[in-house]
Amino acid sequence: EKAPQQHGDLLLDVLLVRGLCVLAAADATELDAFLASAAAHAEQLGQGGGEGAKGRGEAYADAVQMVAKMYRSDQPEAGIPKQHAAARTGLRALQDRWACLGGSEEQRGVLLEAVEGPVVCGAPEVNYD
Repeated sequence: EKAPQQHGDLLLDVLLVRGLCVLAAADATELDAFLASAAAHAEQLGQGGGEGAKGRGEAYADAVQMVAKMYRSDQPEAGIPKQHAAARTGLRALQDRWACLGGSEEQRGVLLEAVEGPVVCGAPEVNYD
C-alpha cells in the first residue's frame, strides 16, 4: 500500500512539493507532512520488486528533497545561496535518472528549469541580447 497522500506519478509529487513550498513561510505543516509521506513512499518503492526499484525510490527521494531545498519559503536567509547551489548540483547529478520519475521529457523540463533557469523547447534559454 502507498504512503498517505502519494500516487504513482512521481513527477506530480515533485511538482506538488514545489507548490507546497510557496506556502511554507506561513505554515510549513502541509509541506512537512507531504515530505514525510514522500520519504515513506520512496522507501516502499525501493523495497518493491522489479528491475531498478531501489534506484527509482532513491531518485524520487532525492529529487523531492532537492526541490524542497530550492523552493522552501520558510528557510532563514543566511545560507540560502549555498543551499540552493547544492540542491541544483544534486538535481543535475540525477538528470540521467529523471525519466524514472515519469512524465514526458517536456514535462520533466520543470526539473531542467530548476537546475538551469528558464527553458525553451527543452533546452536552457539563450538570451542573445
